[in-house]
Amino acid sequence: MQDFIINLFGLEEGALSDPTVLAGVITSFVLIAASIAVFITLLVKGRLKINAFGNKVWQRTKLIVQSCFFILTNSFMVGWFKGTIYQGKVKYICVPGMNCYSCPGAWGACPIGALQAVLDDSIPEKTWFDPNTSTVVQYPKYWIAFYVIGIIMVIGALCGRLVCGLLCPFGWIQDLLYKIPVKKLKLPRDERRINASKHPGAVRFFLGLDKYLRYAKYAFLIVMVIFLPLIIKADPWFCKYVCPSGMLIGGIPLMSMNESLASVAGNLTLLKMCIMVTLLVMSVFLYRPFCRYICPLGAIYSFMNPISLYKYGIDDSKCNRCKGCSACANACPMGIDPVKTPNNPECIRCGTCNATCPQKAIHSGFKFKTAEGSVIRTRKRK
Repeated sequence: MQDFIINLFGLEEGALSDPTVLAGVITSFVLIAASIAVFITLLVKGRLKINAFGNKVWQRTKLIVQSCFFILTNSFMVGWFKGTIYQGKVKYICVPGMNCYSCPGAWGACPIGALQAVLDDSIPEKTWFDPNTSTVVQYPKYWIAFYVIGIIMVIGALCGRLVCGLLCPFGWIQDLLYKIPVKKLKLPRDERRINASKHPGAVRFFLGLDKYLRYAKYAFLIVMVIFLPLIIKADPWFCKYVCPSGMLIGGIPLMSMNESLASVAGNLTLLKMCIMVTLLVMSVFLYRPFCRYICPLGAIYSFMNPISLYKYGIDDSKCNRCKGCSACANACPMGIDPVKTPNNPECIRCGTCNATCPQKAIHSGFKFKTAEGSVIRTRKRK
């Protein structure tokens, strides 16, 4: 048993004699067991049936699921207690969401970080110093990370952006911040509500601005995750210069527990701190700004939404849109109309529309017919 624990936790021989390490190991097992027990309880009680209990109950359930998944993926308590990073064999596995490799409690690796780390693995014989830029130029050992791409494709093909809605640690943090009771920056999407607003022209302008800003996450994916590491320099550009998740759950905890790391923090750390603080403050007023405009992992999963096995669908025989109902479109925190496009690439599958629909016309899952035999529409309405 002792050998199993040492191998699982990536510990050195005799490490369990340290009371702090032993306490971390015991706490990890307790947290993992508690999280699994909560998941089983939710399944047995049917609390994961989104439209069975109403939106308030579902929002509480969603936060419980997000919290449990955060605990499961960040329960290496030895790292939290000692200020170290888990480096065992489990670290080769990518978790579904944005979960920094450098988080003290992280068992797995972030897919975006892993993708760039593979490109950062260089051939020493082809490494050289460029005197013009005073930088070390590396030649990537691998030009593509097949195993990382494979993991992302499998997850995306199974559930699409459900990862963003339920399984992403940084998405969970943004959700918690958005619950702070202040006036929110939420624009009406229904044409009737836009026309009834005080400044319909301004509303349409900001809706158009929001629409085009959402393409920025694809630019971050193409430029900072793919193009720059391959063409300019094998370096984790996005993780190094932008990622607020890495700074919040990785950089800050490690610097707070290691004086040597805090002492070498410079302008780059300051830049990432400013990006992180800006996004966290925005998250109080605007629902998930990082997911909307920046996240490259969400950009990848968005391509999978229309074709994933897990889908959202509309039972047109129950939908009251023709009678003027737009409850789902008004409730959607991402500003999407699920009746028009049930599996919109921008949909993070948070379940709000499903739980809000008064007619229970929105369905989610792997089957496309109701118990009564009604066909569930999963594609864009023509």
